[in-house]
Amino acid sequence: MRFLDIVVRQAHPGGARGPYRSFEQKLEGAREFARLEQLAWPMLVDDLAGTVHQSYGGMADSLYLLDAAGRVAFYGMWAHPPSLQVAIEELLAKGGTGSPVGGGIDRAPHLFASFVGGWRGLSRGGAGGVLDFELAVPGGSTLTFLGWLARPALAPLAIRATPLPAAAPLVLGSAAAVALIGLGVLRRHRSPVVDGQ
Repeated sequence: MRFLDIVVRQAHPGGARGPYRSFEQKLEGAREFARLEQLAWPMLVDDLAGTVHQSYGGMADSLYLLDAAGRVAFYGMWAHPPSLQVAIEELLAKGGTGSPVGGGIDRAPHLFASFVGGWRGLSRGGAGGVLDFELAVPGGSTLTFLGWLARPALAPLAIRATPLPAAAPLVLGSAAAVALIGLGVLRRHRSPVVDGQ
């Protein structure tokens, strides 16, 4: 099995990292990305026009799993390692060929990992890149910054290669509901300040 990254474009360009103006600039950006992210696999660089990117749908963070015959066995509109892991295991159980696997297409907007681990990449574009993301996804920059601050607690849940245990969504949902109820009770029982006292 081989993994490849394809550099397609600057997702949220800003003053510190603008859109690519030349292929050489794109190559240098790819080298810097590989170094900063410490990629353990090869990286390809799309041409300046984005020919490969457009021919594969034009999504910013998609992934494709090709089987041993070169057919697309799984497509994730938003890169999500746990979904890819399930698809890989199913494909390997079929001997490396046979599609679709993992349901064929994963259209779910897997944003939790982006909100928890995405600030480092987003902030590389500078204030303009952060603003560009905020305009594209209202509240997105704020959530990404807050997720980055809470990363020590949230990363084990959000940034993972394997799916969470089946009971995890129920436990997490219950914990969130208890926290929201607790906040509501605290607000209701606070003493109002009257006349500055």
